[in-house]
Amino acid sequence: MRIKILLTFFFLFGTFLTNSQVLTGHYGPGLFGLRSSHGFPMNWSYVNVSHIYYAGEMKDNNGNISTLAEPVNVIANISGGIWGTKLDKLGANYNAALILPFTNLAPNPETLELDPERIGLGDIKAIPLMLTWNFNRIALNTRYAFWAPTGSFDAGAKDNRGKGFWSHNFGIGATAYFDKAKTWHLSWMNTFEVNGKQKTTNITAPSTWVAEWGVGKTFEEAFNLGLIGYNTRQISDQKGGDVPEDWNNYAINAVGMEVNYRTKSNWVFITRWYLEYLGVNRPEGTVIRFIFLKNF
Repeated sequence: MRIKILLTFFFLFGTFLTNSQVLTGHYGPGLFGLRSSHGFPMNWSYVNVSHIYYAGEMKDNNGNISTLAEPVNVIANISGGIWGTKLDKLGANYNAALILPFTNLAPNPETLELDPERIGLGDIKAIPLMLTWNFNRIALNTRYAFWAPTGSFDAGAKDNRGKGFWSHNFGIGATAYFDKAKTWHLSWMNTFEVNGKQKTTNITAPSTWVAEWGVGKTFEEAFNLGLIGYNTRQISDQKGGDVPEDWNNYAINAVGMEVNYRTKSNWVFITRWYLEYLGVNRPEGTVIRFIFLKNF
């Protein structure tokens, strides 16, 4: 069993395809967990995310299981910068972020082969707008983000670092607190992704809807523990490409746990584990994420 190491931004969801599967966008489910609408810190922050994924089986359009010829084993890592300030006139916190992914392995969609010989820039992600409103018992969050096709792409090539198209996503969500001390909380984040046309293939990936949720408990204002999950659905058809009509409907669900801790020196350490289930037209596996954030 080989381990395939990648340094990229959550390319996994929508990377491993066969000729009869739908092309998917950039957004990876599970980006938000506990207190997802609480927003990012003010001033400058550095974030680093490691992503581990394993899948040994594939689900078809009826949810039937087929074993992959070779299990999918992926480790991914990204780093980025976040900036935040208060907008007094709106009563909101504003954040913006830039993610610069570099990858030393790239997926070949038709064969699942990877090329480990070079390091290159992947598709850059930018979040130019995130607004958060924190009230007594609820936090509201909305955002816009996009991926630019900065990574190299050539249809069928083994050394691709990007996906060859723009993606735009729009998010809105809320976190509700059940006590005055805000120790018990329930979060729900909705993300809608719209994709552009892929260069050289003229394929337009379908739009998707992702719902991410979390319910948990805060201890001593620094330690959080709870249940998390996500639900992803294709909400439009792919345009172009050789995809049977009844295969134009991918979906995946997951449930898991999150533990996070904030230190007095403004370090945040987050661990998330997900087990995927009820997949349709995509691999189904296990996800682990380690997130480190430093606020300056």
